[in-house]
Amino acid sequence: MGSSIEPTRVSILGKEDIIVGYDIWGSYIIEDLLVNVPSATYILITDTNIYENYVLPFGKAFREIVSQRKASSRLLTYQIPPGETSKSRATKADIEDWLLSEERDPPCDTKAVIIALGGGVIGDMIGFVAATFKRGVRFVQVPTSLLAMVDSSIGGKTAIDTPAGKNLIGAFWQPTKVYIDLNFLHTLSARQFINGMAEVIKVESLNENKSRSY
Repeated sequence: MGSSIEPTRVSILGKEDIIVGYDIWGSYIIEDLLVNVPSATYILITDTNIYENYVLPFGKAFREIVSQRKASSRLLTYQIPPGETSKSRATKADIEDWLLSEERDPPCDTKAVIIALGGGVIGDMIGFVAATFKRGVRFVQVPTSLLAMVDSSIGGKTAIDTPAGKNLIGAFWQPTKVYIDLNFLHTLSARQFINGMAEVIKVESLNENKSRSY
């Protein structure tokens, strides 16, 4: 059931591409995608910790809304193991092979939209997949951690890790939309929340220092 409070739209690069609200994961995002980011194929990728509780209900709602609209859009879903170890060349290749598989009928083309649901690992990894698949397709960020909400989902930074270090191979690929559902904050541990708040404080401190320098 959606919130009665209208989500806030935040402008970035001259467009209101960041949407912040409560309980927008589900019908609100589906309706907004179908109207404002139209595609015949949406590809939702997340990790196995999130899949059952959030992707399965989303898929059901998606099919119902598409049916009501008499639209022809489809939703494909894929899940990867959670954690930093998945942010690798191997996992990226697995996702790309799946996207290119003959089982995807009709095949995923340049007009597809990839949706990244998860924390920073998912956002970085899936954003990089979107940046390179078919030489770049649209993608949408749905961050589920506070750190991802205030940092990694905004600005188009995408990357994977290598044995030589973290985030050494990647691209800047701006998301078409960023949907921030504040209800996800209730799922975080105290440590995860503190990590996110540390980033908020750091950014605010930098902004204050810049203000004082002028």
